[in-house]
Amino acid sequence: MLKKLLPLISLVLGLAGGGAAAIFLAPQAADPLVSESTETAEAHTEEPSDDGHETAAGNTEIVKLPNQFVVPVILNNRVRAMVILAVALEVEAGLGDQVRTLEPKLRDTFLAELFNLAALDGFKDELISRKTLDLVKRALTERSKEVLGLEHVTVLITDMARQDAF
Repeated sequence: MLKKLLPLISLVLGLAGGGAAAIFLAPQAADPLVSESTETAEAHTEEPSDDGHETAAGNTEIVKLPNQFVVPVILNNRVRAMVILAVALEVEAGLGDQVRTLEPKLRDTFLAELFNLAALDGFKDELISRKTLDLVKRALTERSKEVLGLEHVTVLITDMARQDAF
Protein backbone atom coordinates (compact mmCIF):
# COMPACT_ATOMS: atom_id res chain seq x y z
CA MET A 1 0.00 0.00 0.00
CA LEU A 2 2.83 2.41 0.88
CA LYS A 3 4.45 1.75 -2.50
CA LYS A 4 1.32 3.07 -4.22
CA LEU A 5 0.97 6.18 -2.05
CA LEU A 6 4.63 7.28 -2.09
CA PRO A 7 4.61 8.49 -5.75
CA LEU A 8 1.38 10.42 -5.15
CA ILE A 9 2.74 12.06 -2.00
CA SER A 10 5.96 12.97 -3.85
CA LEU A 11 3.95 14.48 -6.69
CA VAL A 12 1.82 16.59 -4.35
CA LEU A 13 4.84 17.82 -2.38
CA GLY A 14 6.71 18.68 -5.61
CA LEU A 15 3.77 20.63 -7.00
CA ALA A 16 3.28 22.48 -3.71
CA GLY A 17 6.98 23.37 -3.52
CA GLY A 18 7.01 24.56 -7.14
CA GLY A 19 3.90 26.67 -6.60
CA ALA A 20 5.35 28.23 -3.46
CA ALA A 21 8.62 29.00 -5.27
CA ALA A 22 6.70 30.62 -8.15
CA ILE A 23 4.78 32.83 -5.74
CA PHE A 24 7.86 33.95 -3.80
CA LEU A 25 10.06 34.49 -6.87
CA ALA A 26 7.47 36.19 -9.08
CA PRO A 27 8.29 39.82 -9.98
CA GLN A 28 6.24 42.45 -8.22
CA ALA A 29 3.61 44.29 -10.23
CA ALA A 30 4.92 47.79 -9.58
CA ASP A 31 8.64 48.06 -8.93
CA PRO A 32 9.51 51.51 -7.55
CA LEU A 33 13.22 50.97 -8.27
CA VAL A 34 12.56 50.77 -12.01
CA SER A 35 10.81 54.13 -12.10
CA GLU A 36 13.55 55.69 -9.94
CA SER A 37 16.29 54.39 -12.20
CA THR A 38 14.49 55.77 -15.27
CA GLU A 39 14.16 59.18 -13.63
CA THR A 40 17.81 59.07 -12.57
CA ALA A 41 18.92 58.19 -16.10
CA GLU A 42 16.87 61.05 -17.56
CA ALA A 43 18.29 63.50 -15.04
CA HIS A 44 21.83 62.26 -15.77
CA THR A 45 21.53 62.97 -19.50
CA GLU A 46 20.31 66.50 -18.83
CA GLU A 47 23.16 67.53 -16.53
CA PRO A 48 25.50 70.12 -17.98
CA SER A 49 29.03 69.00 -18.72
CA ASP A 50 32.19 70.76 -17.53
CA ASP A 51 32.33 73.03 -20.60
CA GLY A 52 28.77 74.31 -20.02
CA HIS A 53 27.14 72.39 -22.90
CA GLU A 54 24.37 69.92 -22.19
CA THR A 55 25.19 66.25 -22.68
CA ALA A 56 22.87 64.70 -25.24
CA ALA A 57 22.36 61.00 -25.81
CA GLY A 58 24.16 61.29 -29.17
CA ASN A 59 27.33 62.66 -27.55
CA THR A 60 28.26 59.41 -25.83
CA GLU A 61 30.33 56.47 -26.90
CA ILE A 62 30.14 52.95 -25.50
CA VAL A 63 33.41 51.07 -25.13
CA LYS A 64 33.01 47.36 -24.43
CA LEU A 65 35.85 45.78 -22.48
CA PRO A 66 36.82 42.70 -24.52
CA ASN A 67 37.24 40.10 -21.78
CA GLN A 68 34.93 39.09 -18.96
CA PHE A 69 35.75 39.43 -15.28
CA VAL A 70 35.74 36.21 -13.25
CA VAL A 71 35.51 36.58 -9.48
CA PRO A 72 35.52 33.66 -7.03
CA VAL A 73 33.10 33.68 -4.10
CA ILE A 74 34.93 32.10 -1.17
CA LEU A 75 33.16 30.76 1.92
CA ASN A 76 34.99 28.86 4.66
CA ASN A 77 38.26 28.94 2.68
CA ARG A 78 36.66 27.17 -0.30
CA VAL A 79 35.47 28.48 -3.64
CA ARG A 80 31.70 28.16 -3.51
CA ALA A 81 30.80 30.03 -6.69
CA MET A 82 32.21 32.00 -9.60
CA VAL A 83 30.74 35.34 -10.64
CA ILE A 84 31.24 36.26 -14.30
CA LEU A 85 30.76 39.86 -15.47
CA ALA A 86 30.92 41.52 -18.86
CA VAL A 87 31.43 45.29 -18.62
CA ALA A 88 31.19 48.27 -20.97
CA LEU A 89 31.84 51.95 -20.28
CA GLU A 90 29.76 54.86 -21.52
CA VAL A 91 31.92 57.96 -22.01
CA GLU A 92 31.67 61.20 -23.91
CA ALA A 93 32.15 60.89 -27.68
CA GLY A 94 35.77 60.86 -28.77
CA LEU A 95 37.14 59.49 -25.48
CA GLY A 96 36.94 55.82 -26.49
CA ASP A 97 40.62 55.71 -27.42
CA GLN A 98 41.59 56.97 -23.96
CA VAL A 99 39.53 54.15 -22.40
CA ARG A 100 41.15 51.55 -24.67
CA THR A 101 44.62 52.89 -23.83
CA LEU A 102 43.98 52.65 -20.08
CA GLU A 103 42.19 49.28 -20.31
CA PRO A 104 44.88 47.26 -18.43
CA LYS A 105 44.78 49.73 -15.54
CA LEU A 106 40.96 49.71 -15.58
CA ARG A 107 40.88 45.89 -15.52
CA ASP A 108 43.31 45.80 -12.59
CA THR A 109 41.26 48.34 -10.64
CA PHE A 110 37.97 46.62 -11.46
CA LEU A 111 39.30 43.21 -10.42
CA ALA A 112 40.56 44.63 -7.12
CA GLU A 113 37.17 46.23 -6.46
CA LEU A 114 35.26 43.06 -7.43
CA PHE A 115 37.46 40.93 -5.16
CA ASN A 116 36.82 43.41 -2.32
CA LEU A 117 33.07 43.16 -2.92
CA ALA A 118 33.29 39.36 -2.92
CA ALA A 119 35.31 39.41 0.32
CA LEU A 120 32.64 41.59 1.94
CA ASP A 121 29.97 39.02 0.94
CA GLY A 122 28.64 41.21 -1.87
CA PHE A 123 27.96 38.12 -4.00
CA LYS A 124 27.08 35.75 -1.16
CA ASP A 125 23.32 35.37 -1.45
CA GLU A 126 21.24 36.76 -4.26
CA LEU A 127 23.26 37.59 -7.34
CA ILE A 128 20.48 38.60 -9.65
CA SER A 129 19.04 41.36 -7.51
CA ARG A 130 18.73 45.05 -8.19
CA LYS A 131 20.64 45.84 -4.99
CA THR A 132 23.68 43.77 -5.99
CA LEU A 133 23.68 45.14 -9.53
CA ASP A 134 23.50 48.74 -8.31
CA LEU A 135 26.27 48.10 -5.77
CA VAL A 136 28.60 46.71 -8.44
CA LYS A 137 27.79 49.46 -10.96
CA ARG A 138 28.29 52.24 -8.41
CA ALA A 139 31.61 50.84 -7.18
CA LEU A 140 33.00 50.27 -10.69
CA THR A 141 31.81 53.69 -11.88
CA GLU A 142 33.69 55.42 -9.05
CA ARG A 143 36.86 53.44 -9.81
CA SER A 144 36.63 54.19 -13.53
CA LYS A 145 36.30 57.93 -12.80
CA GLU A 146 39.47 57.74 -10.70
CA VAL A 147 41.47 55.84 -13.34
CA LEU A 148 40.29 57.79 -16.38
CA GLY A 149 40.16 61.20 -14.71
CA LEU A 150 36.77 61.89 -16.28
CA GLU A 151 33.62 63.20 -14.64
CA HIS A 152 31.04 61.62 -16.96
CA VAL A 153 31.64 57.87 -17.00
CA THR A 154 28.98 55.22 -16.57
CA VAL A 155 29.70 51.53 -16.14
CA LEU A 156 27.26 49.25 -17.92
CA ILE A 157 27.01 45.61 -16.81
CA THR A 158 26.19 43.84 -20.05
CA ASP A 159 26.20 40.32 -18.60
CA MET A 160 26.30 38.95 -15.06
CA ALA A 161 26.15 35.29 -14.07
CA ARG A 162 26.92 33.13 -11.08
CA GLN A 163 27.97 29.51 -11.28
CA ASP A 164 27.80 27.66 -7.98
CA ALA A 165 30.41 25.02 -7.22
CA PHE A 166 29.29 21.99 -5.25
